[in-house]
Amino acid sequence: MQKKLKLLISAYACSPYHGSEPGMGWNFISGLSKFHDIHVIVEKRKWQKPINKYLASNPSFEQNLTFHFIDKKRNKNLRKLWPPSYYWYYKNWQKKAYKLALKLDKKEKFDIIHQLNMVGYREPGYLWKIEKPFVWGPIGGLENSPWSFLPSLGLKGLFFYTGRNIFNLVQRNFSKRPKRVANRKNVSIIAATPSNQDLIKSLWGISSKLICEVGQETIETVMVPEKRISINEPLKIVWSGEHGPRKNLGLLLKALEQVKIPFELHILGKGEMTKIWQNLAKKVNIYEHCHWYGWVERNKAIEIMSTGHVFCITSISDLTATVTLEALSYGLPIVCLDHCGFAHVVTEECGIKIAVNTPRKASENIANALEKLYFEESFRQKLSKGAILRAEEFNWSKKIGYLNAIYKSLLY
Repeated sequence: MQKKLKLLISAYACSPYHGSEPGMGWNFISGLSKFHDIHVIVEKRKWQKPINKYLASNPSFEQNLTFHFIDKKRNKNLRKLWPPSYYWYYKNWQKKAYKLALKLDKKEKFDIIHQLNMVGYREPGYLWKIEKPFVWGPIGGLENSPWSFLPSLGLKGLFFYTGRNIFNLVQRNFSKRPKRVANRKNVSIIAATPSNQDLIKSLWGISSKLICEVGQETIETVMVPEKRISINEPLKIVWSGEHGPRKNLGLLLKALEQVKIPFELHILGKGEMTKIWQNLAKKVNIYEHCHWYGWVERNKAIEIMSTGHVFCITSISDLTATVTLEALSYGLPIVCLDHCGFAHVVTEECGIKIAVNTPRKASENIANALEKLYFEESFRQKLSKGAILRAEEFNWSKKIGYLNAIYKSLLY
């Protein structure tokens, strides 16, 4: 039986009612609380209310969890002008968290300290300076966006992601604190994706563990139909995400211009690129086949996904979006770029990965993949069943088991 430990976890973003980073933080700490006594340091302004709301409704949940909230200063106007300014205030929050951690450790005498999120490698915080076994991760962000795709993102996307790539090359090679953390004694680094794991090895000279940053609490499987009602039924394609340049929906729209099959494209989300992508859909003569939902309630999103036939991911800068595992759990084969965390999660048993060479070639290959899924129903059914099985590999209980093994390796 796992020995009960006393853990200090820095989870800047943490909420039981959100996905992405705050959902990731919540699922890790709630899973670990079944085994250990945990103190969690969380950003106050955004996350104290949802956490307190949940604890008020679930008082027994608080047994092994103690939350400590620290406010982070913000400057929204400056962030609009210069997005990386976020890190100035985030770094200052990490310094406050370190001061609090020192006080807490004197009183609680923690067995292990874990820097959990945010997931990006750029800011490892300062808790690693405390002389205790230290875990950092899952971390990502070391990977660059594919250069050949940047011109296809529009003028703003081209400039932003070119700048990000250059900035990233400099930071990952010359930032001192991440390397110091990685090479301190009694540390375990967790990579979110295999590509980040490889970069950690080549840049920092250490081996890391691999744990995908997103997971499934429960697998909500659906009945996979044996066949479509008719060959004349359109292929129902689902795409979901924030409508920003990096999500790259335009790649799919251009691919659908080329297909010779009936289809419907169901698009979830919205953002700065919505109007641009809608105009592109009109330009390539597929707008009448597109359904634009914006952001919808979870029940509506489940309805759309569970009635779809295939899920497409076109992002060129990501780790592993939660929606990837949701799509798999609903039996949706995935067509995605062979890049980011999707390259790890999606296998030939549950989807089709598209080589990252040029946007033109990738759009051709996406079109071919969609036609194959439409005409070869037995193949699509095989991937659909494989998708459900693959989703089960990423449930949270397994991830907590991996973390417990890491903690044990640092202590014994």
